Amino acid sequence: MQEQVRSAGELAFIGVIIQLAGLLLGGLATLAGYVVELIAIQRLSEAFNNPAIWRNALNAVITAIVGTVVLVASIFAFIFGFPLLPIPMNPYLYPLLYIGIAAAIFVVAYVFVLLSGRYYRDLYNELANSSGISEFRDAAKWTWLGALLFIVIVGAILALVGRIFALLGYNRLKEWKPPQQT
Repeated sequence: MQEQVRSAGELAFIGVIIQLAGLLLGGLATLAGYVVELIAIQRLSEAFNNPAIWRNALNAVITAIVGTVVLVASIFAFIFGFPLLPIPMNPYLYPLLYIGIAAAIFVVAYVFVLLSGRYYRDLYNELANSSGISEFRDAAKWTWLGALLFIVIVGAILALVGRIFALLGYNRLKEWKPPQQT
């Protein structure tokens, strides 16, 4: 179990590094980092015999992917499809309509951010409970605060802080030892 946790921690550490590098390099690196981290989390879930770890990770990533697809499709439809619709309306009301639709898209995106953030919070709390590593509890707190405050740019920064705490937690897993039985 100890070696399985250590190797999964190292793999997850690499996955988060790739995700953070993806912020600079583009979306494909970020996606690859998520896949690597998911593989590691699945191994950690098995090593700790805690299926909630894997379930929360899977739900977080699926929610994020679905939210991204919905957001991109909505923006694409808004930009390219909506102006072509023959809506009889006072031309002076078009700006209000655009603002309303943009606000609705933003609200839907925010709901997906909240859901994904909740699953990540639960994932990191489960990792903290199973491993005894406090950095995962900090990652849960900052990730959740980042999701709540994502309306303003501060939320994205807080979510990034959460990822850094997760990175620190995964780094500590590389030296993890099971608790001593008395």
